[in-house]
Amino acid sequence: MQDPPEPPQSEDKQKLQELRELLARSRGRQQRELSERELRSLPQLYRFASSLYARLETQGGDQGTLDQTRDLLRRAHGVLYRAAGQDQRAWYRRLLQILAVDSPRALRAEWRLLSFTLLMFYSVAVAAYFAVAGNLELAFSLFHPGMVANEIAQLEATPVGEAFRGNFTFEHGESSMFAARIMAHNIGVCVMLFAAGLALPLYIYMLTTNALMLGVYTAVAAHWNQTAAISSILWCHGVLEIQAIIISGMAGIILLRAWIAPGPWSRAYAMKLELPRALHILVPALSMLILAGLIEGYVSPHAPTSVRLAMAILTGLALLAWLFFAGRGSTTRTEHAPR
Repeated sequence: MQDPPEPPQSEDKQKLQELRELLARSRGRQQRELSERELRSLPQLYRFASSLYARLETQGGDQGTLDQTRDLLRRAHGVLYRAAGQDQRAWYRRLLQILAVDSPRALRAEWRLLSFTLLMFYSVAVAAYFAVAGNLELAFSLFHPGMVANEIAQLEATPVGEAFRGNFTFEHGESSMFAARIMAHNIGVCVMLFAAGLALPLYIYMLTTNALMLGVYTAVAAHWNQTAAISSILWCHGVLEIQAIIISGMAGIILLRAWIAPGPWSRAYAMKLELPRALHILVPALSMLILAGLIEGYVSPHAPTSVRLAMAILTGLALLAWLFFAGRGSTTRTEHAPR
């Protein structure tokens, strides 16, 4: 005597079991890592489970099966759509997209904040320069006295007729070590300024301190007729380094602004919306500091004044070209928080 045929529900349970097993195999894996057969089966089984759930809910059915189907649908939805809205390109292509398109667009969109920050920084630096150029004693009041005394000692120890080198006295063979140390230090400062941007008084203090250092160092050197030498050293790598430090703090201010004025959103959601723009501003700052560290390790200490000045001009023009022209005309859509 033959066994009776299985009821129609057995096919439903079989497909649900297939979906359950597929979801178990995909746990912790990216969707693109599933096999070709699994990638074809998953949406088919998802559609089947959706239809089954709708049928069970409208026509009535076993509550246990209904609950299991609901749970499987939730898990399948997560596997199918967890990559939705994410860029699936290789990391270096995503980084290139950020640097070449998203970052300059984000900075141009924040031109008011960028202009104000640059104006504040360089106003303090220029004021400090003229103050100390007229009265050397003011240097000890405007900046760290020990650092000022150290620079004066270095200037006095520089033989007449030789260009001032400051702290850049290491030899060519030590450039790699110093470049790595400089990059690590500068990136640390960048991260600190990003965090300080969330606490505006701290950011203003750190930005003002860096501006005073620039103005005071240059003005002190001017008393020993070493303005060209110190300027060529500072700006050889400083065109990138100083601007990177400034915009890294801007990224933090953008998040602070979202917290202060969230608009119709909650503060947490407003900051989440602004996070992509903040990161698009922070990423090039880190990249600029890496390049500035290489220049500071290999070019600033060893190249003649003419080469250092040429490097300053070249990096300045490249930075301006990137800021004003990169990302224009691109059809790639970038997401920013609604203003």
